Amino acid sequence: MNRRDFHKTSGAILLSYFIGGTALSLSPAAAQERHLPFQILTPEEADLLARLGDAIVPGAKAAGFSHYIDHQLSAPSADTMLILKYLGVPAPYIDFYRPALRALKNSLHDTSAAGLQAYIAHMTQNNPPDWDKAPPAPFFYFVLRSDAIDVTYGTRDGFEKLDIPYLAHIEPEKRSWT
Repeated sequence: MNRRDFHKTSGAILLSYFIGGTALSLSPAAAQERHLPFQILTPEEADLLARLGDAIVPGAKAAGFSHYIDHQLSAPSADTMLILKYLGVPAPYIDFYRPALRALKNSLHDTSAAGLQAYIAHMTQNNPPDWDKAPPAPFFYFVLRSDAIDVTYGTRDGFEKLDIPYLAHIEPEKRSWT
């Protein structure tokens, strides 16, 4: 199943976790609520990613954006639904994220809401200062925005938050999250 078909037919994003020998299917938000450990991202990287994702797409942090990205980074590249796969970026995708997160940490000095918005506005057009050995900042912004929109609004619940009727061509099965 490709990314587009998944989002068109599923109605929900579910991640699989193995905890104590038991498989759980959780939404990224539920994984975040349960404080499940990250597999690939460090806690500092996950926090930075969540703050940036939420500043770009309000609600991304609450939707479990960092858990979604981490889960996708831990999956085989053929199975990931990250936009990077569809843009032809070579795997492993952590090699895209980690240098950008390092550059972000090094160049983001004003972490206030206004400072973060100014930083994001700059990175949509140019590489910020100290943005070395990372993918171009405007491309990194585009990738984060795309994946944050999917996690935040690419589900039945996301459509409801926007007060838009969810009109799937094929109605997804109702699933309950553990």
